[in-house]
Amino acid sequence: MKKFFFLPFFLFASIPLMSMELVVFTSEKTIVAEKIEFDGDFVTLHLPGGNKMGCPRNQILKSYSGYIPPPEEKEPEKNLPAEIPYREIIAKACQKEGLDLKLVAAVIKVESNFNPYAVSPKGAKGLMQLMPSVQNDYKVKNVFDPKENIFAGVKYLKHLIDECEGDFGLALAAYNAGLKRVKDAEGLPDITETKNYVAKILTIYPTL
Repeated sequence: MKKFFFLPFFLFASIPLMSMELVVFTSEKTIVAEKIEFDGDFVTLHLPGGNKMGCPRNQILKSYSGYIPPPEEKEPEKNLPAEIPYREIIAKACQKEGLDLKLVAAVIKVESNFNPYAVSPKGAKGLMQLMPSVQNDYKVKNVFDPKENIFAGVKYLKHLIDECEGDFGLALAAYNAGLKRVKDAEGLPDITETKNYVAKILTIYPTL
């Protein structure tokens, strides 16, 4: 897999990170930053763990504000709109794994439109459309149980982000097309469905 010039965000998953920015580069790479500083045509990204990286401003396509609930927060679901179904479960699962609430909510929206009984033609099931192999790997007993499905799906998504060196875009592509295809392509696979899938999630993300 092609290397990128930042340290993986999840190397610092144990560090409480509340406000954050999901930065999308023109190369379609993505990174999580705690803060963005602009100085003319140059941008400094403050990364989790105290690291920094710089790049020309024109290399950044856009950025979105997100939220990763710290372990001590008692009502993390308040950081999602009240109309989001299962927001309490989403928030608790993200709090446990150190993932962005809005990212997971967007994934569920695209995967199942929040239908806990959704079944795809390929056999993916439940809110986060878990394939049988994922169900086995994460010991899911009732794939249609919202809590069990979301907790397993969030854990699996975190695993993919780790495998993709912190790149959210590639992790989402792997969630859709499989990690092997992403690694074989050394980037985003040239699959229309997968490209549309990643684009949909990044479109929904800033609306949450």
